[in-house]
Amino acid sequence: MVKYVVAQPSMAPTLARMWKSLLEEESPPLVEAGANGESACAETIRRMLEDPDRCAGFVAVDEGMAVGFILGYTYKRPYGEPSGVGQILHWYVEPVHRGAGVGENLYTQLWNWFSGRQVGIVEVMACDGPVREKAWTSRGFVPALRVYAMRVGRQGDESARGGGGKG
Repeated sequence: MVKYVVAQPSMAPTLARMWKSLLEEESPPLVEAGANGESACAETIRRMLEDPDRCAGFVAVDEGMAVGFILGYTYKRPYGEPSGVGQILHWYVEPVHRGAGVGENLYTQLWNWFSGRQVGIVEVMACDGPVREKAWTSRGFVPALRVYAMRVGRQGDESARGGGGKG
């Protein structure tokens, strides 16, 4: 039976391992974990979870093993309304546990946490495509921005110098 627990800073290496699996499954264009990505992610998650007023994570545990997690944080927008913002950073469930409501329960846990804060809007950055768009719009999210990315500093890569395309 899957249980849900509040993520603790000591769980950061486990969450980083799942983050790396998430990245390998659906990496945003131009992004990769890199040689030190998992350890750097663990350190960042640890620091975030040490600030429970601004950050929360929830972990799905089955037979003593973490099988999924969700991580979010809040911040105050320096301009515009609503100024209280929640952001879903990562959400992952091990493939063998998908389709059984684990992800939905994690989402509910984070949503309840956001509800207890002065959050007027929740944001998520997701890979572009019809599957993700349907998943988020079915929850009431609307597309608000499109993120454009460009890798910098690669020799011989015309796009890294900003040439060759129309914007």
